[in-house]
Amino acid sequence: MGYLDHSTNNIILDAVLTDYGRQRLATANSAFNITHYSLGDDEIDYRLIRKYGRAVGKEKIEKNTPIFEALTNPNIALKYKLIGRENDGVSVSTVYLPYLKLATSSPAIERTGNNNTSSFSVKVDLYYNNTTGDFVPAELLQTIYKIKISDRFFVVENPIGGTLTQADVARSMVNSGDPSRIATYTFTSSPPSTSISFTVRAKNIDNTTLSIYGKRITSSKRQITGYITVIGERHGCSIDIPITYTANL
Repeated sequence: MGYLDHSTNNIILDAVLTDYGRQRLATANSAFNITHYSLGDDEIDYRLIRKYGRAVGKEKIEKNTPIFEALTNPNIALKYKLIGRENDGVSVSTVYLPYLKLATSSPAIERTGNNNTSSFSVKVDLYYNNTTGDFVPAELLQTIYKIKISDRFFVVENPIGGTLTQADVARSMVNSGDPSRIATYTFTSSPPSTSISFTVRAKNIDNTTLSIYGKRITSSKRQITGYITVIGERHGCSIDIPITYTANL
């Protein structure tokens, strides 16, 4: 999405539906209802400010920055969202941005024999200026988080401190053209929280699937590697958490 200069007689606003949005629109029911929108600055190279100073750097950004065409892939569209901040008189609030941090060790699931029910607990904290989540300004607290993970191998369940999209609902929204079969779960925290917790469980992965997607690490073991991506909906901060699944053949 981009705003263009009206004096050039170009389009003021360029917007398209994402692939997921088109799927919702195709249902032809009340499921498609746009109530909110976000703005981002994916095109901006802020290093120009540091290199040329605020005045010259700002001018170079305004004159030389190309505007991206609207993207239909939600995984790469609007990666850097703009956020609004109240002037609360605390200087640190205008300098630092919130970020997500893994509070547990990286998930590692190991299957022994034919046991495919192994799981791992994940806890993610919202931090601010290297302090605890308690110091995150109220307007930056998260209510909704998106959890993305490969539906081919894993299921997200057992939320703590909120509600979570059911696995079958997340699975139904997987893009049929996505070879990784990334499912998106919605974690809703009520009230807004500085942390979320959930469980990642390995699906029943047969040896044929394991031999195709797993890397041989010993003569009798293969390992599948991937990522869990957690995204805060309000300000777009995200974290990629590596996950491994090891099984005996």
